[in-house]
Amino acid sequence: MKKLIAVTSKNSTDLTVLTILEGSKSSMAEKVLLILEAIANSEFPLTLENISSSIGLAKPTAFRLLNTLVAQGFVERDPNGRRFQPSAKFRSMGINLLSGDSIRSQRVAVMKRLVETIGETCNFNILDGNEVLYLDRIETAAPIRLHIDSGMRVPLHCTASGKLFLSYMNETQIKRVVGLEPFDYYTPKTITSYGDLMPAIKKISGQGYSIDECEYLEGSICVAVPVRDQKNKVYAALVAHGPTPRFTLKLAEQSVAILQAAAAELEDSLTQ
Repeated sequence: MKKLIAVTSKNSTDLTVLTILEGSKSSMAEKVLLILEAIANSEFPLTLENISSSIGLAKPTAFRLLNTLVAQGFVERDPNGRRFQPSAKFRSMGINLLSGDSIRSQRVAVMKRLVETIGETCNFNILDGNEVLYLDRIETAAPIRLHIDSGMRVPLHCTASGKLFLSYMNETQIKRVVGLEPFDYYTPKTITSYGDLMPAIKKISGQGYSIDECEYLEGSICVAVPVRDQKNKVYAALVAHGPTPRFTLKLAEQSVAILQAAAAELEDSLTQ
């Protein structure tokens, strides 16, 4: 929508020119927002052609605006330089939004009830680049527990939430974020090759939840379920974890339905 600007001038031409210029600025801002939305909603880096065709923008215009977004640090090129993806700065903005008081207060309330029901520590994790970020954490009251701070980052290939996020990617995307073999080793149960990782991811994809049985930390079992946004896209993982032998593999599997119900509550809160 064009915005009319009042000016102190007797020349009607001046007013017309300013009106057109303001309308042009508004239109350009809308194009920039459409580009950012397309990049943010994509599960993989987009080419110039992908972006221009998806939002109906001429390639020269899209290219010029993308270069501006890259220069300002909101968008970055992938390693081969042909595709565009969210930058660390842009991802940080999204994380800050998820950490906002109104959103976070509802999430924490759900997580507190979850901890009381399961009796173990629960986390709300998101994918950030090629790592998992612990965004929120509610500790159990049990005397023996695992200490992991909010804000901590953990790998994808050997954590419950990490493998869960990988299960929603195709093979090309998985190899892009996980990297070369052998993967980092943490415990005797750590998955270190694609030969072991891909079947594990296929199983997770089929069952709808993920378990880490001492793969990242010795004596720790974790179970994760997806949390989806209004477009049914997985944007987070809700996780319960505890020390063995108190939190057994059987108890972790029995917690799945409880976690899924809590995840549904979080999803409903996004539409309120």
